[in-house]
Order: sequence, then structure tokens, then C-alpha cells
Amino acid sequence: MTALLIALGVCVVGGMLLWERAQRRRLRDRSAELEHLSFELARANRAKSEFLANVSHELRTPLAAIVGFVDLLRDGAYGPLDPRMVGPVDRIQASSAHLQTLVDQILDLARLSAGRLDAQAEPISLRAFVIDVASEVEPLLLGKGLALTVQVPATLPRLRTDPTHLRQILVNLLGNAVKFTPAGRITVRASLVADGAVGAMTRTMAQRPLLAAGGDWVALQVVDTGIGIAEKDHERIFGEFEQVEAGSRGDSERRGTGLGLAITRRLARLLGGDITVESALGAGATFTCWLPVEQLSAKN
Repeated sequence: MTALLIALGVCVVGGMLLWERAQRRRLRDRSAELEHLSFELARANRAKSEFLANVSHELRTPLAAIVGFVDLLRDGAYGPLDPRMVGPVDRIQASSAHLQTLVDQILDLARLSAGRLDAQAEPISLRAFVIDVASEVEPLLLGKGLALTVQVPATLPRLRTDPTHLRQILVNLLGNAVKFTPAGRITVRASLVADGAVGAMTRTMAQRPLLAAGGDWVALQVVDTGIGIAEKDHERIFGEFEQVEAGSRGDSERRGTGLGLAITRRLARLLGGDITVESALGAGATFTCWLPVEQLSAKN
């Protein structure tokens, strides 16, 4: 009986050792597989970025020629335009401008994905900066009969950030607000948010580890009275080439490239901040660009 128990014990121990070896072998195989998949994913991302950058560069030359010839036609370099030609030439110009925007955005996305875009920080006065950018988009608002209000206190601390990237962020947010606001008003406002108070202004802190790290922030907000965004789409709108319900609305004016908000968020993170959104269908939208008050690092 004792010998039988010993034999059974040896079998059990031996079985456990075999099971442990098999588990270790499976873990090694799984780790090797994950490492290979990670390598392939990184290579695919690099290939995608290089492809987008190369295609964008190749498209720019013929596109510049199209834009140039359209300008010459409109200026009468080849003789006065027949009244019947004015409309088609205007449509060619509008289409080429749309294509140029798409090419520029694809190139920006490729540079951001490849880490080839840096932030050159310098001190700026936010109020003067916002008023200057708002004047650039004023024709868009006037064309739709929208009112614009700027509420940026002169008492805000001077920021140290990249003015070129911040300008693109604000222009993108304002252009998006104009596109999805059929009537009403757009407000650009800014406030200083002290360390620890960020959570009171956004419900998505779990997805914002950068903001949750603390510190003082300037919240630069673009508020519209437009069609709004369903809560289920709040993260989706920041995806690349995403057009939330663009096809179901039947409104070609609202169709964009699907890259504007993706680039805007990446630029904000390059500046050491982030973009958040608060919105509901039919209740307008508030996009907040969070900018750190402290000196920024050169890269994301």
C-alpha cells in the first residue's frame, strides 16, 4: 500500500512537472508570437506613413498646376471668360481647394505618425492670438450668418507654446464649428484651470492620463450651437478618416476629409495637452484644447 501511494505521488509530481513545462513552452511561444505581431504592426505603420507622405508629395505638383491654371483663367490671362464658363471654373477652383486641403492633411498626418513634426515653443499672449485667428475665419461665419464671440481674458498667463500648431488647432476647431452650425453663434473662450480642478470640466479623465497628471492648464474652448454629437461618437470623431453619419445626412457641405479632428488632437498632444469634447445631439458642442501653463517639451 505504501509503495502504491509513493508511485501515485511520483506520477502526480511528474504530471505537474510536465504540465508546468508545457505551460512555460506555451507562454514562450505566445510571447514570441506577440513580439512578431508587434514588429509587423510597427512595420505596417511605418509603411503606411511613408506611403501617405509619398503620395501627398506626388499629388502636390499636378495639383499646384491645376490651381495655377484656374487662377490664370479667372484673371483673364487667356482672354475674358464666357459667362457660361464662370460657373464651371468656380467649381474647378472649389474642388481643387478641397483636394489641396485633403493632401495637406494627409501629409500632416504622415509627419505626425512618423514623429517628424516638432513643437517650437515661444511665449504668446493668448487673447491677441485668438483675436487674430478669429479674424481669419470671419468670412466663413459671415457667409452663414453666424455670430462670433471671443471671451479670452487679458489676465491669463502668457503661454509658452508653438504658435503655428496652435493656430492650426484653433482654425480646425472653428472651421468644424462653422460646418456643423446651421444657425446661431460660435464662442471662443479661455480660462485658467488650477491643479486638480481639471476633472470637474471633463467626464473622460480615465482616458486622459496626461491631463490627470496634474499641473495648471489653460482651457481654450470653441463652443457652437450646432447639430451636436451623440455621446457614443465622442471618441470616434477623433479617428482617422472618420465621418460620423456623414453619408446619412445627405449634406455634401458637411462631408470632410475625416482627418481634421484626428490631426487636431495629435497636434494638441504634441504641445503637451489634449482635446476633449462635450456634446449631445441637437445641443451644440464644446471642444476644449488643454494647454499646459508650464514650459513645453519639444516633442510629444
